[in-house]
Amino acid sequence: MHNLFSTLLVTAFVLTSVESVAQSSNIKASIELPPNFQYPNGIARTSKGTLYVGSVTSGQILRIDSQASKIFFPGSSEIFAATSLRLDEQRGILWGTSPDFLGTKNSKGEIIRRPHRIFAIDTRTGKVLRVIQMPDNGFGNDIALDNNGGVYLTDSSRPRIYYLAPGASQLQVWAENPLFNSKQIGLAGIARRQDGVIIVSMFSSGELFKVTPQAQGVAVEKISLTRKLENPDGMQFAQTGKLLVTEGSVTSGNGRLLSIDVVSPKNTPRLVETIGENMESPVNLTVAGNDVWVTESRIRHRLLPGKEKNVPSRFFIRRFNLRK
Repeated sequence: MHNLFSTLLVTAFVLTSVESVAQSSNIKASIELPPNFQYPNGIARTSKGTLYVGSVTSGQILRIDSQASKIFFPGSSEIFAATSLRLDEQRGILWGTSPDFLGTKNSKGEIIRRPHRIFAIDTRTGKVLRVIQMPDNGFGNDIALDNNGGVYLTDSSRPRIYYLAPGASQLQVWAENPLFNSKQIGLAGIARRQDGVIIVSMFSSGELFKVTPQAQGVAVEKISLTRKLENPDGMQFAQTGKLLVTEGSVTSGNGRLLSIDVVSPKNTPRLVETIGENMESPVNLTVAGNDVWVTESRIRHRLLPGKEKNVPSRFFIRRFNLRK
């Protein structure tokens, strides 16, 4: 795990921090988050329009509806980040990942990181239902749910996708493949199609892979694209069948929301379309009909030595509409 975070910091060292909030001509609306809520990451939406937004640094989860926004979950010693949020509305469960991404310094100045874990919270009461640590010191990054209440989970430090069966208390390896290996940050975003096909992104290499369940095991296939992606992260399928992807763009700083037709003919590179751009560290999204809400984390300065205290004054959720 040390090498994973060291690589990210070395990469970030050459960047210039962006202090102004980026604007995209395609943004239809923005939600400014309360001043005490920083670094939004995980996001989920109910069928009635309520948003849940998680902080990557505090574990706080904000609940936003048409009336107001308030803290739904304050964070705790067990849940100290909310990097991904996915809602099982049928069962009233909000699932999330809690990796100790930045860690804390001890008295010797050493960075200490708590074991990464996933969690489940009752949406009616706010009670923590379950906390499960990642196997083998893994880095649980993003989540996708199936219709039965099962949870799929990417591991950014090991070449694995995990599955948590409904009612189970232990993560099982669902797919492990050398194509998922990475010396930097590996598997990140994950999206599940209704037919069980899963798409995953590789954060550092910019690759996408299609994972198809078979009678025995799974088949893993690299998706050919018209251009290389720059730090693909959170993703979900639109109702059109196209894949929506946040492109964090660590090096260029030009964060984007992308649309990719991943079901086009096998031998044809898939077209990468830009829906919105000029965002600062977009990391996750949630979809309802033609609307997409994106968390713009603005966390780049936290990765730059000497820039850690340059905290942005405002944080936003950006809304896009897929109609053209």
